[in-house]
Amino acid sequence: MHVIQSMACWNAENMELALLIPQTRSADPNESLDLPPAILCLMEGVERSLTSENSRRAYRTSLLQFFAWCRANGSGAFSRLAVLQYKDALIGRVLETPDGSKRLFSTATVNLRLAAVRALAQEAADQGLLDQAEAAAIRRVRGERVSGSRMGMWISKQELDRILLTPDRSTLRGKRDYALLAVLFSTGIRRRELVDLSVSTVQQRDGQWGLIDLRGKGRKVRSVSLPLWVTDAVFEWLQASKIVQGALFRSITRHGRLGAANLSDEAVKLLLTRYALPHNLGSFRPHDARRTCARLCRAASASLEDIQEMLGHASIQTTERYLGRTDGFKRAITAVITSPSASTNT
Repeated sequence: MHVIQSMACWNAENMELALLIPQTRSADPNESLDLPPAILCLMEGVERSLTSENSRRAYRTSLLQFFAWCRANGSGAFSRLAVLQYKDALIGRVLETPDGSKRLFSTATVNLRLAAVRALAQEAADQGLLDQAEAAAIRRVRGERVSGSRMGMWISKQELDRILLTPDRSTLRGKRDYALLAVLFSTGIRRRELVDLSVSTVQQRDGQWGLIDLRGKGRKVRSVSLPLWVTDAVFEWLQASKIVQGALFRSITRHGRLGAANLSDEAVKLLLTRYALPHNLGSFRPHDARRTCARLCRAASASLEDIQEMLGHASIQTTERYLGRTDGFKRAITAVITSPSASTNT
């Protein structure tokens, strides 16, 4: 059986994966892991292969979960069988609730964790720690298949207007929040792209203001136009905050003064939740704002190609999934199935 070899004891002998599994500092599995050099080297290799910081963070978390599972279940060899057992464990985990049991991990979470393990196998093979045939077998362990596509969440223009009218624009915080929400909803940019925006990104080309040479996922560069009202909101914020360079959106202290730190991804999520919650949209997330922008543009007859370019999708099929292939839901095609008449005989 092919197993990872110890980098600390580099010789011809194979060692079991269990010897490389990090030991927790306590019996609590949630405690931080003390990772051996061999594991750290492999994780670093996996992370270096990714361009997005969010992807690096997600893969790092997924690998830590995999190592913890291996240790808890006494899994010895890093093999296809072990990964299949891990997949079954992820799918089989359930959470008991008052309404019954439900799966603990969604299909997306299961597939993400398996993708990280497949990347680990490839990195181990590249470093000469895992047989290429075994690595190929692990890479053939696919994620869960999903038929159809999830609808996702979006809001109407009327609901969007109510959110945008919520910030108190007489305050510095309100000016920032209004400008941030305006940019988020009108351009459909990702949360990470939003927090990485700099003042110099806002430029004018041929009389049109926009986010110029925006660097997005996969280091893909694109430019997105800004409506005039959004540009006005941005400059109102810049004038009030006296920001002239650097990060466009920054933290504000509890006393209402401009902070030194840039906004984080989590801060954007909390900010959006704070303004969506009063309108019964507590589950609304930044990515839903991206989907809302795409759907509103499509409703205004924007082409799929233009929306794909705006969102920075590599494939137009991804854009189609955002929008849905048909408008059957909006047209309420099920309305033809009417309620039974009171005079209908049974």
